[in-house]
Amino acid sequence: MDTKSFSTVHVNHLSVDDAYALFQATVELATPVQTAIGEVAKATLAHLADDTRTMGIPIKQAQKSEYTTQIDSLDTDRDDELQDIKRDIVYFCKGRDAAKKAAAERLKIAFEPYWDTADEPLNTETQSIDTLLAKYKANASQQADARLIGIDSKLTALETKNEAFDALYKTRNTEQGNKVANGSASSYRRAATMSYNAFCTAIEQAASYLANETTATLFNSMEQLRVKYNALVTPK
Repeated sequence: MDTKSFSTVHVNHLSVDDAYALFQATVELATPVQTAIGEVAKATLAHLADDTRTMGIPIKQAQKSEYTTQIDSLDTDRDDELQDIKRDIVYFCKGRDAAKKAAAERLKIAFEPYWDTADEPLNTETQSIDTLLAKYKANASQQADARLIGIDSKLTALETKNEAFDALYKTRNTEQGNKVANGSASSYRRAATMSYNAFCTAIEQAASYLANETTATLFNSMEQLRVKYNALVTPK
């Protein structure tokens, strides 16, 4: 029998904001298919949903800070820059200049996986843009293609805007963490973490023993989520 096990994610080393986002994203993945994952997993999902909802109350209150409007503005700035880059690439893919069309088509292949990063949670969007830009800066061919179609300066601007967002986001999180530490979210986090771990164990068992398409798909989606959030862990 092929037993399923999730990769490690150090939930306790995530920021409060990131831990909450992981739990909430997991609930959103599992809720639509809860009738097909078995009774044990369904019951643990209900606990996770309740604990996550409770954890979110003081977090959302703490997020109402002087930084919120600025963060929203910086997020919009980087989203707009990425969409502008996308529009230019698509435009040149349809153009008549053979050299620019070929350059744009190569860039489209490399950049297309990142087109929808604006739909990701704010913290994972930052990581995705960082990954896109790191690959671009390490690839001389991509840089030459970007210069040819005139988007090199826009990619530089995207990096600047993403860094500005990340700096302010971390400042806000520090402030939020101080507020949360003085409230009840830390105890709520412990309960939500226990529920999350219990649900993950239940899904490992469901994917191993029920072995239906729904549990396999949910397992794989949760695994991708764990990998993404584990990359955000702050070593302690």
